[in-house]
Amino acid sequence: MGYFMKPEEQGSELAPLTTGRVTACMDAHNWHYEVAEDGDVGGWWDGFWFVFSFRGKSKEIFFTHAVWNRGVPMDEFTQVVLYANEWNAEHLWPMLSVRERDEQIAVLADFSVDYSYGLTDEQLDLHIRCAIDTMVSALTWMDTKYPTYANN
Repeated sequence: MGYFMKPEEQGSELAPLTTGRVTACMDAHNWHYEVAEDGDVGGWWDGFWFVFSFRGKSKEIFFTHAVWNRGVPMDEFTQVVLYANEWNAEHLWPMLSVRERDEQIAVLADFSVDYSYGLTDEQLDLHIRCAIDTMVSALTWMDTKYPTYANN
């Protein structure tokens, strides 16, 4: 007895990850987005910039990241790292990392999945909605740590 069913037995067809499939999913939700020359898809959700990009030799890795850039000064860098680590210790995803950008602190929320064997439309929709929801939650949580900067 096998523990896994073959994709054709699940009733949904696995198809390669493409920019067109991502934008079709977003169109189905009436979301606004931009498509870059390299095929990456970007847009604003709840005040945070998101990028949905394709990595790997065959563009099979769906990499999503969002940016928290609230103008927090560099002297808060260590504390922001501690907050990011607190989030990472308590949540499965997204992963938060801290960077310096233009002498200010930026926090990146990342979520990626390897779809080498393809994915269904339902899986793609779930991935995108999950990425947006969890990243907005993480970055909104960061806003609670720096409410003065969150309103900038």
